This record gives sequence, C-alpha cells and structure tokens, in this order.
Amino acid sequence: MGWWSKKSPRYAHRTAFEDAFRHMYGLPSNVDGLPPMPEDHGHWSALHSWVMPTSSFLEFIMFSRIFADSLDALHSNTGETTECLLGFSEPEKRHCYCRVLEILINVWAYHSARRMVYIDPHSGMLEEQHPVAQRHGFMWAKYFNFTLLKGMDEDLAEAADDGDFQRDAWLWPLTGEVHWQGIYEREREERYRLKMDKKRKIKEKLLERMKYGYRQKSLGR
Repeated sequence: MGWWSKKSPRYAHRTAFEDAFRHMYGLPSNVDGLPPMPEDHGHWSALHSWVMPTSSFLEFIMFSRIFADSLDALHSNTGETTECLLGFSEPEKRHCYCRVLEILINVWAYHSARRMVYIDPHSGMLEEQHPVAQRHGFMWAKYFNFTLLKGMDEDLAEAADDGDFQRDAWLWPLTGEVHWQGIYEREREERYRLKMDKKRKIKEKLLERMKYGYRQKSLGR
C-alpha cells in the first residue's frame, strides 16, 4: 500500500500536503506537488523513532520549518479554527506536531537520498530500507537540495530581520533561530567597532599620561 494511495490513511490529507508543498516552492497549479513515495513494503519511521547526524538534522529542521510555515500560511487567513491538517486518527490529531514530523522525516529522508536503516528492536539487526539505488527515477532531489533550501531559509531570515513580515501571524520566525549573512556581517561590524573604540580609549589614556605624567595618589588620605 503506497503512502498516498486511496487505501492509505494519508490519502485524505494528501491535498493538504500537496498544497503546502506547492506553496512552499511557488509551483503553479498545473505542476505536480505530491512527492511520490514507493510501494516496496519497507519500513518507515513512526513518530520520533529516528536518529541522524547533527548536520543532517539541521538540514531536516530547516526543511521542516519552511514546510510548516507554508502549511500554516494556507489556513492562517481563513479565520477558521482547523484541526491537524495531516492527522488521521484522534491520537494523531491530538499530537499534531509528532504527526507532521512523522510525515516530513520520511518524505525528506527518501527524496534527499539519505540511507534509511531499520533497527529491529528485539534482535538489534540492521536492515536498509528503500535502498538509494532503487530510488532513481522517483526522487525529487532538486526540491530537497541543500543549496536551494539554504537560500530559501536565508530569504525568510532576511525578511524577518528587516521586519518585513509576510502576514500578521507569521509562523516561521517563531520556529527557531533567525540567521542570515547580513546578521553575521552586522555582528562582525559591531565587534570591530567595539574593538576600535577600546583601542581609541587606551590610546587616549596613554597620551594623557604622557602629557601630564603619572601621579600616584597619596595613601592614607
């Protein structure tokens, strides 16, 4: 049973995912916005049962923040209170954050060509799932490219830093740190200014001592 098939519980919410994905990348309505997922009967990650290197984790979080903001943007201006758009069962709807990450981690790992390894909880045996070599022709790698995502992240960070909020209740700045090259440059310039100011004050003190001499204050007064 495929992820997005009519027999899958995810089918009812495929439209929400597709709309958010299309909005995230600015895709026109005539372009498919639903990343294909295989029907190879392999294991998928459930809830938070996954681990990855720190560098990969940071990249995944960057993708997740942008997607969650895109999903929120489609419904934040409707004036209606909506339930978890990607939740199917009551537990999934109650724990919406876990549900969203569960879907995103699998889609991101598959299409960004990460190796996916299943660890048997009883035997500890490792078994690779959805081998990368078998994904060729199915992966939408161009949408999960690090350079592309980093550029999108920096564009959002620059807008947030400039106070150019995309909407009244903009979710993205609330989901993590806001950093882009301009912030680093501003911080570097500020450190340089403080350094030069400190040097100037030290030089002024030395000149003052050379001009008037150093006089030790009398003790006991």
